[in-house]
Amino acid sequence: MSKHKLNEWFIATRPQFFTVIILPILLGTAVAWHFENVFFPLYFGLSLIAGVFLHASINLLNDYFDYLNKSDEFNTAPLSPFAGGSRMIQKGIFSHTTIHHYGLFLLLIAISIGLFLVWARGLPLLWIGLIGVLSGYLYSAPPFFLQSRGLGELLVGLNFGVLAVLGAYYVQTQQISIIAVIAALPLTFLVAAIVYINEFPDYHPDKQAGKNTLIVRLGQKRARPIYALLIVLSFFAIVLGVVFESLPIYSLVALLTLPLGYLAIKTLYTCYNKKTALIPAIKNTIMLHTLVSILVILTFVIK
Repeated sequence: MSKHKLNEWFIATRPQFFTVIILPILLGTAVAWHFENVFFPLYFGLSLIAGVFLHASINLLNDYFDYLNKSDEFNTAPLSPFAGGSRMIQKGIFSHTTIHHYGLFLLLIAISIGLFLVWARGLPLLWIGLIGVLSGYLYSAPPFFLQSRGLGELLVGLNFGVLAVLGAYYVQTQQISIIAVIAALPLTFLVAAIVYINEFPDYHPDKQAGKNTLIVRLGQKRARPIYALLIVLSFFAIVLGVVFESLPIYSLVALLTLPLGYLAIKTLYTCYNKKTALIPAIKNTIMLHTLVSILVILTFVIK
């Protein structure tokens, strides 16, 4: 490991996407604080570390398996840092074996912290964590290769939405609550939208590699309405959450981000097959997820 610079090890994990795990953990913790008036800093910190390490390991293993199936090899014009993986293998900075071992090492750390939290807080965390770890690994790994079966977006939405929020909530409260599940829905749809729109610029290399994502299965033009639906559902989920009192009424302030969603949908519809022109839509989707998450979290924290 000494021959590589520290920042190279960090960049290989694709840290620009860590907000998609940090924010739902913050939300689950905020929901626990709002409804149950509890906050355990140690368990919160461990949840955050385990979540980030799990996400980093999934990114690394995704790069490794995409190297094996050649989808990243075929992607000669990636929209870095948004598409085509980290490119660390393709640039010759790390070998595919090193990336594989690095991913497994971080996964082992995440699992170890998770098992401690199971021991300290309760068995239900084991099932939440087990679903997250298995689906995260099998997302890219053969023979299951779930992202190639049109299930990738659903799994990412589940893992970085409902499961992450519910897990963080349980760590604090030792309870399973439908309130936490409903509160997680806006983030669930938005993180699925991030994955989904990032698959558009990868359409041709994914198709060439036999990586049959939803975009490949439907074709870029026919796949566009699903993205629009995910954005619409995220805002509908905010209203639904307020109606069912799982979200504070002030969470409706997140609806002010609607223009970002509209612009992203509009850009996708006109530039769905143009890699460079899609960059603003990808950025807006990530920004939308970040802003909605922060605004909703704040409404739980500020009583």
